[in-house]
Amino acid sequence: MWPTGWEGGVPTEEPRLVAVPAQPQPRDLLLRPASAVRIRPVRWLWDTTPPGATPTSHGRIPMHSLVLAAGGPGLGKSQYAVWMTAQITRGELPGELYGQPRPVIYAAAEDSWAYTIAPRLIAAGADMDMVFHVTVMDDAQPHARLSLPIDTSLLAKEAERHSVALLVMDPLLSYIDKTINDYRAAEVRQALEPLVAAADHHRFTILGLAHFTKAGGADPLARVAGSGAFGQLIRCLIAFAKDEDEQGEERFVMSLEKNNLGRLGLPSHQYCIQPVTIDTPEGPSYVSRFVLGPEVTTSVRDVMRAESEPDVGREETNEAAVWLRGYLTDLGGEADSKEIKEHAKAAGFSGSSMDRAKRRLKLASHNVGFGKEKRAIWSLPGAASDTH
Repeated sequence: MWPTGWEGGVPTEEPRLVAVPAQPQPRDLLLRPASAVRIRPVRWLWDTTPPGATPTSHGRIPMHSLVLAAGGPGLGKSQYAVWMTAQITRGELPGELYGQPRPVIYAAAEDSWAYTIAPRLIAAGADMDMVFHVTVMDDAQPHARLSLPIDTSLLAKEAERHSVALLVMDPLLSYIDKTINDYRAAEVRQALEPLVAAADHHRFTILGLAHFTKAGGADPLARVAGSGAFGQLIRCLIAFAKDEDEQGEERFVMSLEKNNLGRLGLPSHQYCIQPVTIDTPEGPSYVSRFVLGPEVTTSVRDVMRAESEPDVGREETNEAAVWLRGYLTDLGGEADSKEIKEHAKAAGFSGSSMDRAKRRLKLASHNVGFGKEKRAIWSLPGAASDTH
């Protein structure tokens, strides 16, 4: 008896084809000589090299890499990101793109575009036609949001299509998929490595914003919230802190605390957060903007070290605080900070111990006079004069 479809040993219909699953290829290694590697110079998105210095010796942000801007709350990290955005869209950031305005993708998870981001961009002078807000279109999820690594390829495709120079992610942790434990290094690497590779391939730089934790001591990198994988993936860390100058006046300090592709030990910058009022169709909007100031010798690491010094610290600070309280009480509650430190030195206390004692006592500080006559006055709580 012949099989179905055969008659007299001759097929009467076409034989059916059966799909055979492709066999997985065995794991293998590919070796290539170092001579086949294409070498490239480091190019800097932000380069503050002064005239006459070695070219690119003060490069701060390498292009096509992941950069982190981190600090405590209320220090102006987001305003800094807006400042960077404005500088790039106007072609005014010193570095490789100076004189070449380029678009920026700005992803903000915590602030409102209508009330905060867009007004800040206007206050910073950004070209608003060159800053892109990201919306995820997904019929299955009406309220979908940007997520890594799920949207990495789409993000890279749009960045290349619009010739984007910078991708801001504020804060970076908010864009890592919720199923990923952001304190597990292996999982964070799986989420971010594709984005880092895409930035290099599609020629854009990533500026991620991050918060500091209270733990970690005086090492800014150790204070970054989340997994230690951030320290491995980022090429540079820009840290932010609040300090006091020689007159006892509060100031903001910004430092380059990691720089894998360039020099460490570059000068820090002082900066300020300036209030700005902008007009809107519905009335004035009150926002703030980042203003880069002069170079300073104090770094964020220095500020953290001073804050975390063990009180030989503690006993010395207690003694200094007792002396300082008594000194100010005898003078009616307030005195010139320079005179305080001169008298403290004579009494055996250092200037830094006075600064710690000032923080311990929560003294108020205000300035009197102008120019060379300007003086900082320290006051016990409730004792500040009415002349300022």
